[in-house]
Amino acid sequence: MLNKLLQALVGGGAQALAGAITPFTGDKTQDETSRHAEMLARFQQFGAEFADRQGRTWWDSFIDGLNRLPRPAMALGVIGIFVWASADPVGFAAAAQAWALIPDEMWVVLGAIIAFFFGDRTLLSARRAKGPSLEQVQAVLATQAQMAAAKPPAPLEPNRYKAEMADAGTPLSEEAIREWNRRNGAGTKG
Repeated sequence: MLNKLLQALVGGGAQALAGAITPFTGDKTQDETSRHAEMLARFQQFGAEFADRQGRTWWDSFIDGLNRLPRPAMALGVIGIFVWASADPVGFAAAAQAWALIPDEMWVVLGAIIAFFFGDRTLLSARRAKGPSLEQVQAVLATQAQMAAAKPPAPLEPNRYKAEMADAGTPLSEEAIREWNRRNGAGTKG
């Protein structure tokens, strides 16, 4: 009997528990394997991109150079805007006023283009992001419970307080007693 119980706990029970937990925590081995394969694919892509190709023309080199320009151009452009703003504040202010006339739809299109160039890395990091651990969730819930316990009770609505105080046939509620104590200064430590 004990043998069967131990076998169920160690064998099938542990596997069942692992199978139930894996969808929430992920399989670390599988995650590392997929990251490794993804990194190898990137290295192969970079190697193919920078390798000398047979029959490469000046046009191929020109297009490859254009493909590499957007990210550094945007980064240097933003730095250039800050330099321009400090070097020629009047000219920058005039340009900023002109930018204010650009319709919102065009800004949306520009944002979409920039998101296209930079979004792939953001999506990759978001995909890899893991949720909070069980300990972190429990710590947050414990803190919320402590804060709720430390929060003073809200004062009783004045009409309800008057109605309860006027009704001599019914015992006072806990809220009415607290309100009476608050109004009369009773129950406070001084």
